[in-house]
This record gives sequence, C-alpha cells and structure tokens, in this order.
Amino acid sequence: MWRETAIRRATFVFVLLGVGTLAVVARLFQIQVAEHTHWAELAREIQEEVVELPAQRGTIYDRNGLPLAYDVPAYDIALDNYHMTKPELLVNLLVETLGIAADEAAQIVYHEGYFTWVKRRADRSEGDELKRRAAELGIKGLMFFDTWRRAYPQGPYALEVLGFVGIDGVGLEGLEYLFDGELRGKPRILRLVRGRDGMVYEYWVEDPGEKGRDLYLTLDARIQRICAEELDQGVEQFKARRSLAVVMDPRTGEILALAQSPRADPENPDPALLHPWAITDPFEPGSTFKALVGTAALDLGLVTPEETFNGNSPIVVDGIPIRNALEKSYGLVTFSRGITQSINTVLVQVALRLGVERIWEYLRRFGIGELTGVELPGEASGTLRPPEEWTRVDLATASFGQGVSVNSLQLARAFCAIAAKGLLPKIHLLRGNSGPKRQVASAEACLAMRKMLRLAVKYPRATGSAAEVPGFGVAGKSGTAQKALPGGGYSQERVMGAMVAFFPWKEPEYLILVVYDEPHVWPNWGGSTAGPTVKWIIEEMYRQGLISPYPEADDGL
Repeated sequence: MWRETAIRRATFVFVLLGVGTLAVVARLFQIQVAEHTHWAELAREIQEEVVELPAQRGTIYDRNGLPLAYDVPAYDIALDNYHMTKPELLVNLLVETLGIAADEAAQIVYHEGYFTWVKRRADRSEGDELKRRAAELGIKGLMFFDTWRRAYPQGPYALEVLGFVGIDGVGLEGLEYLFDGELRGKPRILRLVRGRDGMVYEYWVEDPGEKGRDLYLTLDARIQRICAEELDQGVEQFKARRSLAVVMDPRTGEILALAQSPRADPENPDPALLHPWAITDPFEPGSTFKALVGTAALDLGLVTPEETFNGNSPIVVDGIPIRNALEKSYGLVTFSRGITQSINTVLVQVALRLGVERIWEYLRRFGIGELTGVELPGEASGTLRPPEEWTRVDLATASFGQGVSVNSLQLARAFCAIAAKGLLPKIHLLRGNSGPKRQVASAEACLAMRKMLRLAVKYPRATGSAAEVPGFGVAGKSGTAQKALPGGGYSQERVMGAMVAFFPWKEPEYLILVVYDEPHVWPNWGGSTAGPTVKWIIEEMYRQGLISPYPEADDGL
C-alpha cells in the first residue's frame, strides 16, 4: 500500500516537473524563436538609439567655378546628462568655449535625460578646444559627432540669393530651400549602444549617407561683391531705406549679380533680409516705363524720333490735369527729346495714340504682370489690371509708370528685349537653364529706342547723365515713382528711384538695374541716386579688369 502511494506521488511529481519543463521550453521557444524579432526589436529600442546626421551638402558655385557656399567639417556636440561629471565646471566651460549664455548652459547640463544636444554644427576649432579642456578638467559625458557647417568663402554678398541652412541641415530660403532635395543628399545614420546603466558604450555608422549634388550658377562672385559694396555706399550717401542692383547679360538672360543692401549676416541671419526683394517686392516703375511705351509706338509706326509734340505742362485728360516733373514746360519738342528729357506730357500723348488695348498688349509682351520664372522662391507678379478696367486717365499715367507695378527682375527683363533686338530672354540663375526667347518688337524699333536712351545718358543735361562712363557707350532710362499710400493717393516725400542701363548701346553686353527705396536727399530722383550708382558699378568693374572700353561705342551719334 505504502509502495503504491509512493509510486503515485513520484509519478505525479515527475509529471508535474515534465509539464513545467515543457511549459518553460515552450515559453523559451515562443520568446527565442517565434517572437524573436519582436523581443530583439524591443531590446534594441531599450539599449540602442538612432541618431540621424546630415550628409555633406552640395556646393554652390558661381559661373567661374568659385564656391559661394560649401560645407566645412564641424561637430554636433551632445551630452549624456546622467553620466557626466563635474557639472559646475562644465557649465563654465560651455560658456567660455562655445559662447553659450550661462543660464542656457545650466539648463543643458542639468537637463534630465540620457542625450541632450549642446551645440549643433559647432566650429571645428571650438569643438576641439572644448574636447581638450574637458579632458584636462576630468569632465566626462560629452559626445562629439562629425558633421558639416555652411561656409561662404566669397563673403556674405549673395546670402539673399543662396539662402541658408538650419541646424538640422534643411535649406531655408533662397536656392538652399528651393533645391534642398538635391543639395541635401542622403543623411548619415548612427546607432548608439547603451548598457543597463544607460551609459553610451559605443556607436557606429549604420549608413554612411551620400553627398548632395552641386549647383552651378550664372552669378559672377566678383560682380556680386562690387554691386553689394557700391550699394552700401549708396544707402549711406543717399540716406535710403534699402537698395538693390541687378546685372544681366541681355543676350542670354543670365543673371550676373543680384545684390541688395542691407544684407543678412550668415552668423545671425535676419529673416527679414533673407529674401531678394528684387523679386518679392513689386513697385511702380516710374519713368523707366517710358522706354517700353515708346518702343511700342515706334514698333507700330505711330511715332518717329523726330516727330514734334507739345511739351508744355499740364495736359488735361478727361478733366484731370497731368503735369511734368516740377511742372516744367518745354514748348515744342521732338519725341526723342521727350525720352531724353523724360517729359510726361509727351509720353501721355503717345500713350493716347496707342490706346488701352495696344499698350496693354505690348506691356504683356514685355513680360509685365507675369512671373519671370527665375529659380528663387517667393516671386511676386506685380500688377497689370485687365484692359477693360482702364480709363483714359489710367492709360495716360501708365505711360510714366503709375498705376502699374513690377518686380525688379521683370523690369530688367523688359529692358533686355530693347537691348537684344526685341528678343525677350528667359532669365535664369542656374547655368544651362536658358529657354526660348520671344519677339517683343522689331529690331529696328529697339535700335531707335537704344539710340534715344544713349542720348538720355550722353547729354550732360539729360535725366540719365549721372550714369555716363566715357568709352563705354552707356544707354539708359531713369525713373522716380511716388510711393502709393494706404487707402489711395501718393506720398510727396517717399519715392522709389531707379535707373536701368546697358552698354555698349549698339550691341549691349551688360544690363544694370539699380533701385533705391526712399532716398532722403534732394534731389531724390532715380537719375540722381540710382544713376551715379550705375556709374560706380561700371567703373569698378573696369578697375578690376572685368570689362574694357569700347572704342567705337558712339560711332554714328
């Protein structure tokens, strides 16, 4: 009896142990085999951390192969807050070596967490200094990851075009934003491994990433710098709110310079300055528009350069008196003199001959009211109301650029057509991104207008004479536009002054547009502010050996 009881008990125990063993084995099989992927992933999430670092960004080059923006080695510096040592010393060290404010450094050091960024894209030299001094002081917990930061070897003269790169390697504004996908490349992936104590024991590169694609621009870094420096001088001399300059090849539509003053600082970029207001801020073009209206009339055979007009002021259109600048009367003058002296009343009569439909059609041909399509974000199209909304007074004032608005590149492109035998180019910043041209007016009409615009600069008393540079055959048209007031009307003090010029006048190779916003000098006209700046730019290009005089520039005049 006792023997049978013992056997039953032993059997029960063995069965129980067998079942338990089977349960353990089954559980181990479930964890180690059936659910291996799940638990391995969970372990990795607990023990490993993935860090994504930007790849080396593509370089942006000018037309001559000079780098305008490129990546240089840098550090992304982080801190393991739980395992650092000597926090008081570390706070002071971050202040001294990285220039971090004391309260911010304290927040970084005493932050609860295994991983806190100290500084992204730190200069390599300051990172090496931090590493050296931390070792001397026995401070542990700092981590240094190799990365890149943007540098501007030609100076900060084109930042409004280039844009800039944020701390996460993302392009912000300008070309850096528009072509971010191509420039950014493929990021580098790091995997950190921690022990049970949370300390990082090792890390490795899981994916090396891939360098971004380079961009090649039409900009000339030398001309860009010249324009920027001359604009700085002009803003100070003419006490202007801001200024811009565009330099183009009118034959190809290539933008050689797109500068402005004031400019953004790459070390502390002001978002308000990180866009080229040459495309984002339309303005009324003033008397520069007379060249477009005059070319349209010449193209249709409605006027000739020697035809005479009454240049007295005012002229009354539908009961509204329209006056010349300073209300000056000129008596009987030729159409050519109407252009060179910028006489409003002459161009009003020409515009009335053209009529609303024809003048509107020609303005559209010149690209007014349509985007240029330049490779920059944020372009504004300006304002050209439908012809059915125009009155005869609107037609009259449009002849001298009032009631119509343009961005600066639109205005420069329109003058490219006059300079290039009536062909309107596709303007562009990227090398090789040219496109088809369209015929705006006949080559003969444009040649006649170029001759008048040459006289508008050559004659000492003409409105554009301040832009004259002997030997270069400069032609151009100045313009001054009162700024519109909110709710209607125009300011008597606040103006936009502009000058569009090209040279040599017969076969232009360069076109320059300069605009000043609210110059506070007298006279504040475009010919007196933008005109001299055009001259300074040409003279400096000559001094630096970028251009040479044209010996036969004025043959036939």
